[in-house]
Amino acid sequence: LLRKQWVKELDETLHSLEFSRADKLKDVLKKYVEIIEKTSYLMQPDVYRLINKEAMIINQALLGNRRAIAQLFLNLMEATLQQEVSNHHRWQDLVDTWKALKKEVLVQSFSEFMASERIQSPPAVKKELEAMLKTQKAMQWKRLEHLYMFCELLPPAYSQDRLTEWYSSLVALNKQLGDTYHVDCMMRIRQQYEKTWQECLAQVQKCKNQLLDWKAFTEEEAGNLVSPSFFQMVGVLQSKVEEELEFMDNSFEVLAKQTERQSLDLFRYFQDAVQLWEAHWSVLSVQELELEKRMEQHRQKQSQENQVQPL
Repeated sequence: LLRKQWVKELDETLHSLEFSRADKLKDVLKKYVEIIEKTSYLMQPDVYRLINKEAMIINQALLGNRRAIAQLFLNLMEATLQQEVSNHHRWQDLVDTWKALKKEVLVQSFSEFMASERIQSPPAVKKELEAMLKTQKAMQWKRLEHLYMFCELLPPAYSQDRLTEWYSSLVALNKQLGDTYHVDCMMRIRQQYEKTWQECLAQVQKCKNQLLDWKAFTEEEAGNLVSPSFFQMVGVLQSKVEEELEFMDNSFEVLAKQTERQSLDLFRYFQDAVQLWEAHWSVLSVQELELEKRMEQHRQKQSQENQVQPL
């Protein structure tokens, strides 16, 4: 802009000088017309023809000067425009290089953010897992103590009602650990991860705003940078976490079914053992009665024989 202004001022100055010189030449010609007329050396028509001839030569020179000035103006303006175009291309190259560096730095920064321990293994999730393991151990110990109680239910101190009550309590403990507690834990863990995803999305928006704050990126350019790459990083981590959570869900479900099946097998084993014991006890009771009956018969027979013997 300064160079253009300088060229325009130069053109105006040169034109002003040309107009000033033309005015001075006009005054000089008028002066010499008067001088020649006073000397009466030439006739007036000859004087006018002479002056017109000189004026024509001067006008041609003035027109040539004006054409030269116009050509100079065009040449300077063309050179200025070419310089501006060259400077613009160079500036655009520098801007593109700067933008590429800024993009690289921003992508590296977001990659480090996504790879940080706080995002990969959120402290809140760790806390939930530690609390879950601690509670699992406590509940498993409680269930183990309940399992040890079956020793008190063995024959002959058993009763069917107590055995049924013991099994119902075992089922309730299994349900509390498997169906209730694990479901609640997984829900809380997912909630903590949801907060992490929101933090990641907030970081994506922060990076986009940073691009816009630099005043070198358009809304579309900023969106094109963060939309495919940044959201893809978040999506990869989400998929990984979802696979881990799904594996935990499936493991808890398998464990719950296995525990339920083992508890039922144990209860049936107790029932079969009790039935077997009752069957043996019934046989032994019959045999005991027969033995007592025989012993009574033998005692009576022995008593009679003793009475028959002479004194």
